[in-house]
Formats: sequence, structure tokens, C-alpha cells
Amino acid sequence: MISVEEKLIPSEIIFKKNYNLKKLLEDIGNPQNSFNVINVVGTNGKGSTSHFIFEGLKTKFKKVGLFTSPAFLNQNERIQYNGEMISDENLKRLLAKNKNLIKKYELTFFEIWTFIAILYFYELKIDIAVIEAGIGGLKDSTNVFEKQLAVCVTSLGLDHQEILGFTIKEIIYQKLCIAKKNVKIFLSQDNIKYKRIIKKVNNNTKVFAKKIIDPVYFQGFNKGLAFELLNYLGITINSFQYSPLGRYSILKKEPMLIIDGCHNYDAALKLSKQIEKIESLIILFGASEGKNYKKMLQIFKKGNRTIYLTEFEHEKSWKISKEDFKDFIVVKDWKFFLSENKDKNILVCGSLYFIPLIYKWKEEG
Repeated sequence: MISVEEKLIPSEIIFKKNYNLKKLLEDIGNPQNSFNVINVVGTNGKGSTSHFIFEGLKTKFKKVGLFTSPAFLNQNERIQYNGEMISDENLKRLLAKNKNLIKKYELTFFEIWTFIAILYFYELKIDIAVIEAGIGGLKDSTNVFEKQLAVCVTSLGLDHQEILGFTIKEIIYQKLCIAKKNVKIFLSQDNIKYKRIIKKVNNNTKVFAKKIIDPVYFQGFNKGLAFELLNYLGITINSFQYSPLGRYSILKKEPMLIIDGCHNYDAALKLSKQIEKIESLIILFGASEGKNYKKMLQIFKKGNRTIYLTEFEHEKSWKISKEDFKDFIVVKDWKFFLSENKDKNILVCGSLYFIPLIYKWKEEG
């Protein structure tokens, strides 16, 4: 497997943000329209929901694909077929074979991954694929599939506002308008508060899924959405075996070490409800640049918990200014901090780029 830390796509073939994937696909015969697709969009919960649906589809269809992001430990995670990640050989082969096309059409990073997934699924002659959007929907590179069976919309909230818009109305429009004409849209129950806005977005039939009871509060919404979609496709599944890594993953129970990739306000709000009954829990928070981490920290602060801040080894790690965070304790070495506090209940959260580092550290320790 190719680690996320390994540079797979050379920087010289990632060009301007012109978004030419659709034109490229048209010029080579639209291979993405050779199989059926479930598009998954939303602010939070896309990865979990996509995996739950993928798990269900495998009980009915012989050849099922999954395209999801970001990768947690290995690059190969993004593209899967019948439960197996794309091999290193196939991934490198498809990139090398199509290097000139990628250059010619000046594809962006996420467009390259979408393109490789499409080519791989086309080669395998798959029946159906679950396709998770990167950012948004309407402007996302995953908005190239015409053979949509349905669109699933997970929890909606404010994120990537510089691209999607600064109001929830704008963001909802961007997400839902990935749906093609007459394609049914399924929404998680926690979006019911936006029902009036959602109703006006397009003329597609919209169904709000029921939340189910789950040990992890926010996964109840995601599983409920997956159940509703699968039922629509005539698939009955009693429970899901998939346990999403980095989404409220308990690495140790006594005392607890929990990791969660919550990276925006909506995710922080749901996570705060999940942890409210855990006693003597301290929080180690490491955010990515560009995120509204101050609002997130205020959510956790309401629980009267001790919150520690730290930077981490990644180009997208935030840079902590002591003047901005006078009410919090800054930790210089998170590894030393975790080792010194191994007898306490700890939650590590704040960035999807930070969480994998914690997981690897725990596995190696």
C-alpha cells in the first residue's frame, strides 16, 4: 500500500484550477457513464455513509466500486472494488498510462483521482459505484456521472465557504444540485431543520431518512440514511459491520484514548454531544489552517473540560499564536504529552490530517 505521506502524483502534473475533467471524459467517450452511481454529498458524514452504502450494495451486486476521500493511512483507500483497495501496481499503471492526458487537460489533484477511479471501474466493468464528493456537489469533479440511481445528502453545515458560499442556503444549493433530473434525493434526518430551503432547491423528490439508535450519536444519522437508500434499491441489511477509522474511534478503553476527525463547527457540535457523559476527559486539539477553529473550541469549552492545543507534522497544520489562545494550554510535543498522560481519558480531534498521526503513533507504540 502507498502511504499518504508518500508523494504519488508529481506536482508538475497538477495544473491550474480550470476543471477540465468533464471535457476530457467527453473526448474519450464518457467511460463514467458505463455504470450506475450513487452520489454522496454533504458537510459531515460522507465517508461513513459511503462505506455503509458500499457494504449494503455488495450483498446484491457482483461488481461494486467505491470512490472516497480523503485517504486516512494509504492512498489506495480512495478507490475500492468489492471491498479491496486498488493495488499499487494498478494505481501506478493508470497514472503513468494517462500522464499525458492529465497534463494536456490540466487536471486538478482531485480531478486526477476521480479520473483514475473512473478508468479503473470502467476496466473492471462494474455494475454500480458509490461516489463521495470532495467539496460541494455542483462544482465538484464528481458531478460528471449521468447514470445516477440516487443522491445521498449527509449532515449539512458551514464549511469550505470560500468555495461554496457564506450562507447555508448557498451551500445547500451547491450540494443538492449535483442531482440530475428526476433522480431521488435522500437526506439525513438532521437536515430537517433546513426543510424549507431544501424544498425550493430543485424539483427532485426528496426523502428525509429516519435516524436510528447507535452507540455513536452522529453515526445514527449516517446509518439511517444508508438504510433508507438501500431499502429504496430493494436491499435489506440488519446491521453494518464497517467501523470507520478516525470517526470516534476508541483506541484504548481504560483509560480512554479516542480519535475523531471533526474539522468544522457542525462536527464539533455532534462530537460534544457524544462525549458529554465521559468523566474527566481532557481534549488535545490540533486544527488545519483555514478552519474556523475558534468556534469549534468554544463548543468544547462549554463542557468545562481542559483543552490542550498543539501543532502537528503536516503542511496544513495550523500555526498557534499564544496571543490568540490565552485561555488554552499549548503543547509543543504531542507525543510526549500523550505518553505523560496515558493514565487519563483523552480525546484527540480537530483535523483529518492530525488524526492519522495519532493512530500510527499508537500502533507503533
